[in-house]
Amino acid sequence: MPGGSKARPILFYAVLMAVPIAVLLAVYSYYTFSAFNRLHRSIDESVTPAAQRELDEVMRGILVQAHESARLFSAWPEVARQLEVSQSYPEWRKQRMLQAGILPDYAIDAEVYNRDGAVLAKRKAAQLPSQLDLPPPSHVVEFRGGMPYLLVFETVERAAGNAPPSGYVALLVSVAERLQAGQPFRYIESGTIRFSQHAGGPVRWDALMESALFNTQHNLLADEMDSLLHRTVRYLVILFVVFIMLLIPAVILLVVRPLRSISAHIDCLHHGPAQPCLESLAGVLPVAETEKIRESLNEYQQRLAVANSNLERTSKELRTLAHHDALTGALNRRAFDEYLQNMPGVLSERRISVCFALFDVNHFKAINDTYGHQTGDQILKLIAMRISSVLRRGEQLFRLGGDEFAVIMLEADEAGTLRLAERCLQEINAEDFMALGVHEPVKVCVGIAGASFDDHESLASLQWRADIAMYNAKRPGNASIAVFRQEMAKSHQGVFSSRVNSAVYESIILGTGLVMFYQPIVDLETGKVLYCEALVRIRHDNEWITPAVIFPVVEARRLEVELDQAVLKKVLADLRAGKVQRGSGVSINLSGPTIINENLPEWLAAFRPLLSDYRIVLEVTETALITQVAVASENLSRLRDQGFEIALDDFGSGYSSLRYLGSMPVDTVKFDISLIRRLGDDTLRRIVEHLVSMISEIGHRMVAEGIEDEETLEAVRQAGFTLGQGYFFGQPSETAWRSDFDIDNVYFLSGSGGRAGMPGQY
Repeated sequence: MPGGSKARPILFYAVLMAVPIAVLLAVYSYYTFSAFNRLHRSIDESVTPAAQRELDEVMRGILVQAHESARLFSAWPEVARQLEVSQSYPEWRKQRMLQAGILPDYAIDAEVYNRDGAVLAKRKAAQLPSQLDLPPPSHVVEFRGGMPYLLVFETVERAAGNAPPSGYVALLVSVAERLQAGQPFRYIESGTIRFSQHAGGPVRWDALMESALFNTQHNLLADEMDSLLHRTVRYLVILFVVFIMLLIPAVILLVVRPLRSISAHIDCLHHGPAQPCLESLAGVLPVAETEKIRESLNEYQQRLAVANSNLERTSKELRTLAHHDALTGALNRRAFDEYLQNMPGVLSERRISVCFALFDVNHFKAINDTYGHQTGDQILKLIAMRISSVLRRGEQLFRLGGDEFAVIMLEADEAGTLRLAERCLQEINAEDFMALGVHEPVKVCVGIAGASFDDHESLASLQWRADIAMYNAKRPGNASIAVFRQEMAKSHQGVFSSRVNSAVYESIILGTGLVMFYQPIVDLETGKVLYCEALVRIRHDNEWITPAVIFPVVEARRLEVELDQAVLKKVLADLRAGKVQRGSGVSINLSGPTIINENLPEWLAAFRPLLSDYRIVLEVTETALITQVAVASENLSRLRDQGFEIALDDFGSGYSSLRYLGSMPVDTVKFDISLIRRLGDDTLRRIVEHLVSMISEIGHRMVAEGIEDEETLEAVRQAGFTLGQGYFFGQPSETAWRSDFDIDNVYFLSGSGGRAGMPGQY
């Protein structure tokens, strides 16, 4: 290369310029970081103790003020007169005590007690105890609804000096409201004050003060910190501007000028053979990279052939992308269709069998609607990754669309495919979906179908049979994996038969053929029929369509809410027609979408006049995924206040047993039949007994479903259940049961003179 200066890489010059700036930035950053840490420590050391002292002072003032108010109240002459003549206390309390201004505005409730500690008059809405322990404490704190309340007691002294007290007074004060209504805090954000609730009853005032939690207010030290950070940012910006001002001339000198020369060189190549038209790009500061570009341009013509080869390779890559799902990386539907088209030839040539496994995510639409499509996409990616990690070499995962995945296994039987599906579900269940913010379990069901190479009919229906098996696996009470059997096609004819599909749809929408059957729920101690459960049937062409066919159609066509509305209308008509005995009642199953529907109270309005004669129980089916628990709880609480009872159905088989039990208002818990049938297992029996004991202690009634023989009846009674339901007591019938049973005569006979029925579909 001509010239006396040695060409160096552009990186050499960039580093040469950047080193001093980097050193300056590092030194300044270290200084800023140290100052920030010192200021932060100073704030932490000063604000929190001051805030604690401030809160302690305010709370002591609340206690003193409450005692002073109680003392003034006890010294009121009218209180002493009421203790002497208490017959007028209710009227005096309403007209004088609450209106005379002797009580402070912040007092939530107040009462007067006689010398024995009994309130002068009991009230239904009273918030203070009707009986005091003598002598009463000066004050005590109780937690109600998670909030602390202060109860202050004062003695009403007699006129004589040493005479025993003539009575007592009590004031109830909300601590949280007093903290909100007091003077503004200097160090504390008043809206953040809260208390950790104490278990085991009333607590001392000192203990309440120690349990207080709060957030500190923004202060001047924080402003100083912000100012310091702002100055730091400004200085960094200034340094950056200086750097840019130095960089621009360098870029012009080192990059722009050589690029202009290279552009002229390219123009020269357009007009002739690839011969060097520019001998050198050397300047004051030669750059090795630009010299390399000049030399490379002379090879332009030779590299065109390589470019054509690259285009062909890129075309193959595009074909690969066209056959893969962009979200999960699995093969897409186009690849799946091509695979199915070529599969018969491959099987015939190799004379091997094939198994088809279809994966489907339960209630994925509800999860997607609740947590957003971005979370739903992340769930699908994780599921695809987990399934792929289990597949053998050469096996492919297909995404058929939405939340459906498929695996086609060559040279595999149903038993081997079942084991693979079990490993896939184990991997999926091991995934922590709560990290995505999903609180409900993500469950996957698998349908499996197999065929041999020479069974052309089975090969043609392979996907259809796997789809039926998968649908069977999704049914409540079934395992998450199902292998296709011929009887499954019959049990799912409602989903795949247009005749039955139309019959179910017309019954729900038009009400034609919809019939309610009733099965008794019995008190296991007395044998009394407390109420009956309403079970849906459809009569079509002189045949009964059972729930096993009805509910798959309803779920497939998203008719849960419409079915519930039709059932409510039918049950209401049966009640008015006298099919259910007065003094008894009926329980009605409601789906998850209905529970969260804002119109549910309006749909049940017609039942309210009947609540005086009938017990109406609304059963929340736990196997339905309820994604809006807060809305469901609000609806059920409103209905419960109106007189309806709430039952949690299928307890132990659904999505979140304890979550629903703790979050929603529940009167009755119905244990799932799968738990009852396994009471013979010692381990499960002990678990069920502990659950029964725990739920009984919190005041819920419990129903054991599926009692079909004497042995099961005795097992559930030993486990602690008080209510029972099942074919042992009676089959579902169009008229509600009216007879009570001799519960000690375990061989109860039905009206036909035999055992009251055999197990079957309720």
